[in-house]
Formats: sequence, structure tokens, C-alpha cells
Amino acid sequence: GLSAATVCACSLLVSGAVVASPMSHEVASEGSGVMGGSFYVSAAYSPAFPSVTSFDMRESSRETSYVRGYDKSVATIDVSAPANFSKSGYTFAFSKNLLTSFDGAVGYSLGGARVELEASYRRFATLADGQYAKSGAESLAAITRDAAITENNYFVVKIDEITNTSVMLNGCYDVLHTDLPVSPYVCAGIGASFVDISKQVTTKLAYRGKVGISYQFTPEISLVVGGFYHGLFDESYKDIPAHNSVKFPGEAKASVKAHIA
Repeated sequence: GLSAATVCACSLLVSGAVVASPMSHEVASEGSGVMGGSFYVSAAYSPAFPSVTSFDMRESSRETSYVRGYDKSVATIDVSAPANFSKSGYTFAFSKNLLTSFDGAVGYSLGGARVELEASYRRFATLADGQYAKSGAESLAAITRDAAITENNYFVVKIDEITNTSVMLNGCYDVLHTDLPVSPYVCAGIGASFVDISKQVTTKLAYRGKVGISYQFTPEISLVVGGFYHGLFDESYKDIPAHNSVKFPGEAKASVKAHIA
């Protein structure tokens, strides 16, 4: 499915002692029972280095379609002119996610065990496969039923980017050392990803694994450095709307099978 691997996810974790009942602060902070746990919040910048390795697009409900890209030499955008889509076998390419990749979590820790609710955002912009006379033309593709494009056998899809917003429930374990401020950790989680392709949002069941090391500056503040792998159980995305159906004789919608790894 749509997946992302990160080799450096840097976050700042701030925690505080839990006081869940009218007990004394000393009892609530001892750490020897349930009341010794703590809530925490974290924020992370986690650039994802993968790019799209496959992006297969076709007309919905059809086994075979033809995808054509916009002519690089045309200086205007006119999707009603079939001759402007002169590039046969076109496929979209997407940038690596280095700048727009963020995570945040709230959780509860008790001893070496933690459970957290994590939200993340990833954005992958469409890349141009060379120099286009008109900026943005790389985000356009014509889908046809026949190899030859005519005035009434194609519709146009526009994809500027793919975004993936995820909400995950993670279970984690920290290997604690009483004499060292450094603790390795491992997490596994499951949740949902909301993938936006051309304004069509599809919800997918997702999974995530994380490993790393945390360094404790103070009892309340830790710096976390690690990596993660995020994946989806299903690669298909349906009912991608047409940017312009022109004179297409039917329902102008596309299906996409995409993998980012």
C-alpha cells in the first residue's frame, strides 16, 4: 500500500506525573503502581525519503485504458484539444517528502510500557518529467479507451499532489536503564490513513512500526531520534474525479493503484 520509511524522525517529548484522584502528590509520583504513570505529548519532524515506485491509472470499471501526458512544448493549458495530449504511456511521478512531514502524539506511559494516539501528515507533490513550456502541465493526464485520442473518447485527470493524513493507536516499549539517560524503544500501531488524490479522500486501514532511542534531559523532557515504517493494507483508490470530461461518453472517473515505498 501507500507506505513511507523514515530514517530520522526527531521529536521532543514532554511528560508530567499523573494525578487521577485526590491523592497526595508524593503518592501519585512514586512510580510503583498505576498512579505512577504519566501522560506525555510529543511533536516530531519526520522526513520520508521514499518516492512513488508504481502509479497505475485507468478508467474506473475497465481493465484497459490508455494514459497520455500533456505536450511539453504547448505554452497554454487547453484540455479540450486532444492534440495537446501527445505523450503516450504517461505516468505521474512524485517528490520525496522532505519538508512537509509532521507527527504529533499524546500518550500514557507506565514503567517501560506506553500507549499513544498519534496523528501524522505527509505531502507528495507531483514532479515534472522534464521542462514544460507551461508550468503545471505535468499534473494533467488524458485517459482514453483507445490508443488513438479523439475529441470524444477521453477525459482529463489533474493530480497536483498526494496527501496522507493518518491517525494511529500505538503500543510502545522502552528499555529503561536506571543509570543511563538513553533508552531504546520499539512501537507497533494500527489505525486509519486518509489519502487525498485529486480531492477524492479514501480511508484505508494502516499499520506502523517505529524504533529509536530517547535521551532524557530532565524527568519531564526527552529528545527522541528514530525511524518508522508506515503502510496501508490496500493499494487501490477508486472514483478519482475528472478535471474535465470534455465530450466523454460515460462516467468520467479514474481508478488508481499506487505504491510509495
